[in-house]
Amino acid sequence: MIREFKLKCSLCEKPFGTDGTLFYRPFYGMSSDLRDVEFICPECIQAWHDKWKIKSAVFHEHDYVMTVDLELENGSTFEAMDCTPLDETETVVVGEDIPVEAQQKLYEIYKVWDLERKAHILKDCTFDDGFMNMTFSCETYGGEKFENVAFRFNMKGALQTAVPIPDYVKEQIIEAYRLYESQMSEDDVPSESSEEE
Repeated sequence: MIREFKLKCSLCEKPFGTDGTLFYRPFYGMSSDLRDVEFICPECIQAWHDKWKIKSAVFHEHDYVMTVDLELENGSTFEAMDCTPLDETETVVVGEDIPVEAQQKLYEIYKVWDLERKAHILKDCTFDDGFMNMTFSCETYGGEKFENVAFRFNMKGALQTAVPIPDYVKEQIIEAYRLYESQMSEDDVPSESSEEE
């Protein structure tokens, strides 16, 4: 990975040489000799930045592995590059050495793609077990909200709701309710310590 090193005088601590910044690629072998470090001139650094101007990116996720297809402004394409979005730095790291601004541009594209794919997925869901009346409240990542919706399961086990709910939400409500019931039944089981008392 290309890094930058701020040069400053050990005595006066003022920046000096190459406008105070030295670009280099560290050597990751066994040697710690400074001669093994690759120092890079400003012209090559500029060419590197110019090369990695992103025109478009298409993200894919399969079996929990994320990849991205890239097209650069210069016409170069890269397909199925392994990538990792990092929310804390708002960058996407790929299998190539690319500038931070390209990583940030990828993150912007990734966030739009991620929101679109999660639009119909529940962000949160809560249940309220009232007297003779069960309700749920939920919200999708796309911003759809359903508040205090009464529901029940009919004789066939199908979910029925007091107001129309999209099927993709119903499926997730069923799964969430199964987890809710499971958690509630675990909470009702007395612990060993309370049995001994």
